[in-house]
Amino acid sequence: MVPLRKLWSYWVGYMEARARYHRDDARQIAANNLRTLKKVTLLTVLLLALFLLATPCIIPGWQPTVWHVAFLPVSVVLTVVTLLYARTGSSNMATALCVAYEVVLFAAIIAIDVPGTPNAPGSFLSMLCVIMPVLFTMPFLLTFALILLAVAAFSVLAAAVKPASVWQYDIFEAVVAVFFALAVDALTTALRIRDYEARMKYKLLSTRDAFSDILNKRACKDSIVRYLNASAPKARCAFLILDLDDFKQINDTAGHLVGDAVLRRVGNMLQEAFRATDIIGRFGGDEFVVLAKGMTSYESVERKCRRIHERMAGLLADRGKTDVTCSIGAVLINEQSADYDSVFRQADAALYEAKQEGKHTHKIRPYRPQNA
Repeated sequence: MVPLRKLWSYWVGYMEARARYHRDDARQIAANNLRTLKKVTLLTVLLLALFLLATPCIIPGWQPTVWHVAFLPVSVVLTVVTLLYARTGSSNMATALCVAYEVVLFAAIIAIDVPGTPNAPGSFLSMLCVIMPVLFTMPFLLTFALILLAVAAFSVLAAAVKPASVWQYDIFEAVVAVFFALAVDALTTALRIRDYEARMKYKLLSTRDAFSDILNKRACKDSIVRYLNASAPKARCAFLILDLDDFKQINDTAGHLVGDAVLRRVGNMLQEAFRATDIIGRFGGDEFVVLAKGMTSYESVERKCRRIHERMAGLLADRGKTDVTCSIGAVLINEQSADYDSVFRQADAALYEAKQEGKHTHKIRPYRPQNA
């Protein structure tokens, strides 16, 4: 029973990982499927034309059936439709086109392998069952629903049309192909999931600051720009620039290891002080920025700044070091259209005022549009 439980646990974990991969990487999967589909539809037409031309030379006396001939124009139409509609790039369209291709291909192969050659063993269906999971990345149930329906239709038609000595062989081969398809699908999907997780890990590392474990300058700026553009012309948020006071002195007197610890703790503190939906990043050195979405009240930002000052005071308490202080410049954007550069300049000017007043304080200003 224990091995069965482990096998079941592995299967459940694999299916959850697969579902998560299809959900989180849907856009990239659609792009890959469409790119593959455009190539394989063209390749299908070329291979079929080559097959129709070369087979009579290889097998003397061979004549194409109506099913062989009909497959060519159908493949051409499918190729044209794919090239026309693949430009949309949507996940639903990508899936629909891939399903259409598989249905047409399975139907054509079944027609060729059964009524097209009723006295000969099938040549193509088993190979097709194994190839399909490799070609496209689709949900497990959809992939094998198509394969099982194709095998079922093939088996029924083969039993009805072919001699027993032939259809029994065909059905056995088709059933074996399903198991091979399962193995191939599991292997290729595991590799795709591993590649996706590696890409996500690299993407995460490329957007995180090494010291504070929050967004780095580029990723933070890009996120803020996207938010301001998406919420225009009625953006509602507070933009804060936080600068550590006399951070160089901390490095000089306590050492760079303590300085690095301060940066990490400030990053952690800001993540605890703000919501997960807010944008928090380090702009290099001892400067941090925060965009608090939906926060437009002066009182709310005032409380948040005071809370930051309080938390900063005990940042190095466990090391017996002096308090860490910071200056904050904040800009309130209340249902306005705002561009990143002007928001940053105004917050930076507010920060400069705070520094001029002796540091360890904050200044909050309403956002003023450039054309105001």
